[in-house]
Amino acid sequence: MYISNLKVEGFRCFDKTFNLELAGGLTVIVGENGAGKTAIISSIRQLFQDSESGRYSLSSDDFHNPFSTRTQAASLTIRAEFDGMDASDKVALLPWVGASKTALLSLEAENKEIRGRFKKVLWGGISKSSQFDPELLDLVQCIYLPPLRDAEAKLSNGRQSRLSKLLKALNRKKLKECKKEDKAHPLELKVRDFNESLADDGNLGIKDAGKLINENLTKAIGHYFGQMTKIQFAESDFTRIVESLTLLFFPQSNAADEELFRELSQNSLGYNNLLYIASILAELTLDDEGEEQPLFKLLLIEEPEAHLHPQLQIRLLNYLKEVAEENKNVQVILTTHSTVLASSVDLESIVHISKSPAPIATPLRTCGLSEASTQFINRWLDATKSNLLFASGVIMVEGIAEQMLIPALAEIVLKEQEEGKRKLEDLGITVVNLNGIYFKHFMQLYCNIFSEGDKENVPYRNIPVRCAGITDLDPPKKKIEQYPDPQNPDKKIDVEEDFIPHEGNVMSGKNHAIKLVDSIAESSNSRLFVSTYKTLEYDLALEGNNAALMSKIIAELWPKPERGTSDIITEFTKLSKLDWNEIGPEETAIAAHKILKRIDDENIGKGMFAQVLTREIQNKNTPFIVPNYIKEAILWAASIDTEKDD
Repeated sequence: MYISNLKVEGFRCFDKTFNLELAGGLTVIVGENGAGKTAIISSIRQLFQDSESGRYSLSSDDFHNPFSTRTQAASLTIRAEFDGMDASDKVALLPWVGASKTALLSLEAENKEIRGRFKKVLWGGISKSSQFDPELLDLVQCIYLPPLRDAEAKLSNGRQSRLSKLLKALNRKKLKECKKEDKAHPLELKVRDFNESLADDGNLGIKDAGKLINENLTKAIGHYFGQMTKIQFAESDFTRIVESLTLLFFPQSNAADEELFRELSQNSLGYNNLLYIASILAELTLDDEGEEQPLFKLLLIEEPEAHLHPQLQIRLLNYLKEVAEENKNVQVILTTHSTVLASSVDLESIVHISKSPAPIATPLRTCGLSEASTQFINRWLDATKSNLLFASGVIMVEGIAEQMLIPALAEIVLKEQEEGKRKLEDLGITVVNLNGIYFKHFMQLYCNIFSEGDKENVPYRNIPVRCAGITDLDPPKKKIEQYPDPQNPDKKIDVEEDFIPHEGNVMSGKNHAIKLVDSIAESSNSRLFVSTYKTLEYDLALEGNNAALMSKIIAELWPKPERGTSDIITEFTKLSKLDWNEIGPEETAIAAHKILKRIDDENIGKGMFAQVLTREIQNKNTPFIVPNYIKEAILWAASIDTEKDD
């Protein structure tokens, strides 16, 4: 049994009906700040009695209040649908099930405050007029862990401590038997015997202290008004006993001496959080039996990564997944901003929340990814690349050179924009290095990609975020030209030579990703942009006077000989002093060809060259021209109308 669907309207950031599809087991909700992740958790809490924090009361802030008007929503509605129910679940929740296969639990509240409270109505099933039995809510155990958790306080001894709740859950059956037979629990007997042994031991001073207190009390107020006192560690009532217990820790899992254990105040915040979560999971995984046991256990966690280093984040997430999978009546829903967690869970478990223009939930399992693409992304996604799940816009590139250069080029493209929108980071746009031309795998998250061989062009759901792909044309490196045969002028021979593209001399590319351009262009949020002539570095060299700066960098990076001079350094030093704005496209293309050849050489490498070129561009000492295809990609990801801009 699990919550399969959540519909929310008029609550917090959700104006019109917001729909969230959930799967059983573990669900990880990701997205940028302000998208509505906390509002989702809060809406679920409204339906249930939270065993950690109690019922979550409505306030005026819970009613949707748009920035476009001062008028709040007149009402709010929250509805949860339960699926995966067996016969016993359906019988127990019959009023919620009715004639359907799923159970429904709904809440409605009007924005009318009466004596500091807002009236809300809960009902099960389809009909709002049906009689609601509040005791059915006891069949659902909901535990909520907020992002700012005081784990030490929750684990400390005292009323309603986490440790006491666990011990009560472990002893629930035994306590019921003792109550029925009107006898004390074994723990109560142990503590009672212990207290008696202390009180009777004349060597400890406890007996004498009690006697002195009673004698002085009698002398002060007399026998008629007097009381009797007794000194002991705790009352011999099970609840009071377990509430007086405290949890201690040792920094290793194999303490040799129990006297070395210390109080939690001396432990780290991260480990105290883990202890707190462990105590909750211990209760959730109990194999309970009996009429009072919950049918369904729901764990809601905001930012489980709090105070944990990456390795512990991954271990915790894997265990949460294990708990959810091995216990069919346990569902775990967590929200996170951690790229480590987002990269450590399968795509099927991730739900992306976008906030523009209104919150939209996209389960990644509904994006139509093939099994091969899903497996590929699951292997490929790491803490750096998973940034795409939190971005306002995405630019996908082939390699490290593009990943370093695009942000610098974007500063040139966006320099005329208003303050605060002149860098990719200002706009929340991330550049993702695919380490290859794997656009078909990844852009399917943002658009539907159909090939000619597809039997059914079924539209799938996509993440509603702008996505731009940048790829190389990659034309043939060689071409065949015919020249007169020196030995026979009447004949011509085929000669293979380097193909050097330029304006008016372009060949089709061999990059298989180019075939995706038209299909991707049919989508609302995605485009794939292809270089005009060859590769990123080549096309950069053809623009304006870019070749001069790029030649200067090559001359500086090329290894200097121990003796004499280097012909390559000499050649590129000369090229760096030319004004390429005054030189024709054919000569510039020849220089671009030479530049690309040296960049690809192991003496420099694309990564090193891109790093230095990025620094030079950001220093703004030399004007640099951005090719149109890169400019268009940046403007697309930034949601800037290129036609209007032109």
